[in-house]
Amino acid sequence: MATLKQKLAVGKLVENGGNVSRSMLDAGYTPATASTPQKLTNSKGFQELIEKYLPDDKILGALGEDIDRKPQNRTPELTLAAKIKGMMIEKKDITSGGEKLRGNTIIFQDFSDEPKSK
Repeated sequence: MATLKQKLAVGKLVENGGNVSRSMLDAGYTPATASTPQKLTNSKGFQELIEKYLPDDKILGALGEDIDRKPQNRTPELTLAAKIKGMMIEKKDITSGGEKLRGNTIIFQDFSDEPKSK
């Protein structure tokens, strides 16, 4: 069963554009806890709330309606729904402290969890 803070955080997700950390802070979580939003999104209570208010069939139904009504501009709604459902990973800049990177930037992807090819 979801806690009061979990319910508040889920309620704040839409007004915060799907930003889980910001929603956690607004719901009363400590900054330390909000810095790891997976603590909320991986919780059983959060998953129950998301499934209750945003079931997969609702997302698929909305997608179908959007395709029929406005095939050129459905990205914002779908992006938000995907973030809330955990279908998208929010990337966090851990290298520059929020400062704009200068010069050439090389990004490395960690493939250690991917199966090795034969």
